[in-house]
Order: sequence, then C-alpha cells, then structure tokens
Amino acid sequence: MAKSKQKAEMTRLGFYGLAPFFIAAAALWLSPAIIPSHIALDFHLLALAYGAVIVAYLSGAGAGATLNPGQKLQESFVPGQLIALVAFAAILPDGVFMMSLGAAWRHVIILILLFYLLMRDLAATNAGIFPKWYGALRLRLTFWAGLAIVLIMSRLLLWGYH
Repeated sequence: MAKSKQKAEMTRLGFYGLAPFFIAAAALWLSPAIIPSHIALDFHLLALAYGAVIVAYLSGAGAGATLNPGQKLQESFVPGQLIALVAFAAILPDGVFMMSLGAAWRHVIILILLFYLLMRDLAATNAGIFPKWYGALRLRLTFWAGLAIVLIMSRLLLWGYH
C-alpha cells in the first residue's frame, strides 16, 4: 500500500513539475500576439533556471542511490557533480570562461543533461536500485519535458536567439 501511494504521489508531482516548461513554451508561442515579447523572454529564462534545478535534483537523487551499500552499479559521485555544474553554467547568460552560448543552445545543454540522467536512471532501474515503475515514470516525464524544451528552443530560434 505504501509503495502504491509513493508511486501515485511521485507521478502526480512529476507531472505537476512539467507545468513551468509548458507555461514557458505557451508564453513564447503566444507572443507577441497575446503576451508581450519581453515577458515571454522572461518565461524562457525561468524555464531555463527551472530546468537546471530539475537536473541538479535528479543528479542528487542518483547520487543518493549510490550510497546504498547493496547497490549493483558502481558509479562515482563525480558525474553527478559535473552534471550539476554544467547545468549551473548553462543558466549563466554571459557564459563561463569567456564561452557564451545563445539562448536556444543553453536549453540544448539542459536537454542533453536530462537525457543522460534518464539513461543513468534507466540503468539503475534495470539493476534493481530503483523500482520498475520509476524508470517508466522518468521516461514519460523526460519525454514531455523534452518536448516542451524543444518548443521553447524552436521559438527562440525563430526569433533569432541562437
């Protein structure tokens, strides 16, 4: 009963967590007809920052799973830390170390990190570290988050924010 409740709660929270991505995508695509462009661009920045927070959260969840002494996967903490740092660098508008990326490309970084974390979590699910339903949930959530990010990126590219 408790696992079923945990699954239902994580599913509900996961899908609620997609809202910022889709709100940002809607704001961008409704601009400038309904929403002023400068406000829509603020939504893209919020989605970018939110994506970095989600990446850091998922990275930490995987790091927490490696603390289990009976785990079947031997993964270092280093990849998770690097992923969180790359996500942080992606949200910096002026870039780091004199390397600056355009708005759409910073979303690409978040998308790549989400995909990498999905692959890591699916491997952990197959190894029995995470329950089977978690892998299926992560797959669905990453698909929908990725779709929203692609919508955001496509609008930014159409506006010339490479």
